[in-house]
Amino acid sequence: MWLAGNRIRVVVFLFCYWLLINYLVFFSPITFFHGPDTGLVQDVEFIASEMDSPVDLPQAHWQPLSLPDDWDKNQRQVEQVWYRASVAVAEPGDDIWAVYLPLVAHNAAVFINGVWVGQGGPFGEPSSRQQNTPLLFSFSPALLLPGENQIDIRVQTSFHAQGFLDAFYLAPESRLKEAYAWKYFVRVDLVRWVTMAMYLMSAIVFAFWLARPQDSIYGLFSLELFLWATHNLNLFVTEIPVSARLWEAMTMSSLGWTVIAMIFFNHRYVGERNAGVEKFILIFAALGVGIFFLPDIGSILHIGYGIWDSFLIVFGCYAIFHLLKAYVRRLDSDIFLMLLAGVPILVFGFHDILLVNHFLDRRDGLIIQYSAIPAVLLFSWFLIRRFVRSINRAEHLADTLEQRVRTKQQELQSQYEKFQSVQEEGLLLKERERIMRDMHDGIGGQLVSVISLLQEQRGGVYKKVREKVQHSLTDLRLVIDSLDPLLSDLPTLLGMMRVRLVDQLEAANITLEWAVTELPEMKNMSPRRSLHIMRIVQESIANSIKHAQSEKIMLATGVIGAENRQVYVDMVDY
Repeated sequence: MWLAGNRIRVVVFLFCYWLLINYLVFFSPITFFHGPDTGLVQDVEFIASEMDSPVDLPQAHWQPLSLPDDWDKNQRQVEQVWYRASVAVAEPGDDIWAVYLPLVAHNAAVFINGVWVGQGGPFGEPSSRQQNTPLLFSFSPALLLPGENQIDIRVQTSFHAQGFLDAFYLAPESRLKEAYAWKYFVRVDLVRWVTMAMYLMSAIVFAFWLARPQDSIYGLFSLELFLWATHNLNLFVTEIPVSARLWEAMTMSSLGWTVIAMIFFNHRYVGERNAGVEKFILIFAALGVGIFFLPDIGSILHIGYGIWDSFLIVFGCYAIFHLLKAYVRRLDSDIFLMLLAGVPILVFGFHDILLVNHFLDRRDGLIIQYSAIPAVLLFSWFLIRRFVRSINRAEHLADTLEQRVRTKQQELQSQYEKFQSVQEEGLLLKERERIMRDMHDGIGGQLVSVISLLQEQRGGVYKKVREKVQHSLTDLRLVIDSLDPLLSDLPTLLGMMRVRLVDQLEAANITLEWAVTELPEMKNMSPRRSLHIMRIVQESIANSIKHAQSEKIMLATGVIGAENRQVYVDMVDY
């Protein structure tokens, strides 16, 4: 990206971007609304009157005027004015005709040749608020006369400085409807849809905040959306449920609170809070409640437009400066996008403040509501992305925790199994010790006694019996040795066996050559296997003594293969 990593380029780009937005808004505004090409009426007469019908109006004291008529600039200190125009119609024809009012503040009723053809809404207190709504009143061509026709328009406003009537159109409806429909869509329908979407998004984000109350930016953004949407109600709600004074106070204060919520949101999203600024604007927000207690609309408009809105411009400039400073330090693309969305909000807001204070042509209309579209989409995307990332992190942590729990569970299971094995081995050990003790003290003792008795006897039979008993005692000792868990490795067993066989080998005049070496651990050794091995060795030695007539016996051990998986015992007599 051309701007990536270059602070000077970013600042220059944003400055040019700000200049471009200002140029398009103030010096070369883009015109979205083009009036119909026929039926324009600008030259009228007017009179200030509280009458409800043109038949009650006086015929004198009418003053000429060229529309548009801004009551504040023309210093009209009344809340209702009648306008009258004389329009020549050559031939009405059979088509439906209409009167198109592009802009009126706040309410209007139209009469053709003294016959009422329509009005924006109810008159009185509070009056219907049509200041952002184009009006189109259709009527039968039978009301028109060939030649001159009189058009009377009654305009009523909630406060005299807000009154306004733009040039209007009288023509067949088919020639007026396209311009009316387009302006109604942009000024009313689009704003209504955006506002409803903001309320919906506010509810969704509020639900996110309820799910994550520790993340305050969701609550702040939900509040910001709600306040901004509430401010937009003034643009399309025509029949207000409260007095005009309270409605103006609500419209004024909600805009200020929106800016304040936006600053709090920016501080927390960027991660750079300013406690002093937040404390000051909170005090300012609290003072905004006082707008509701002002005695009349004039006071609300004077304080709201003159003082309240001036501070909002300062706050808006601070918000942009704060984001710019944060971006220069961190070069965060999210902050850059926030600046792109924030600059139009500031410029459009400044435009609207100048407009409501009558420094700009009121026919331009309010435009800050349109800056909400990219801003709301951007910030909503930010927060939804943030929420999704939080869910993904939580799921990742949950998976990691689950894996750790599973590992610990396996470790505990393994430890438990080892513990069980140790317990079982302990029980077996005790049982082996008991058996070994019983065999040694019981059977072993009896065999030793038998051998002692037989040694006192002479004769070949006694000698053979004594040898058999001696052999049985040796075998018993082998069994006892095989049960000893401390003698579970093969070299140790053979060493114990060597001690048992020394007397037998010496009696046969056989020399034992010992070549038993260290062997790897044999995990499959058991008392049964140990006994089998010792008996095999014992039988081999016995056979050698009896039949080989050898003088030497060599007993050796070793391993076969590079991986030491096989162990051998080798006995050689010669």
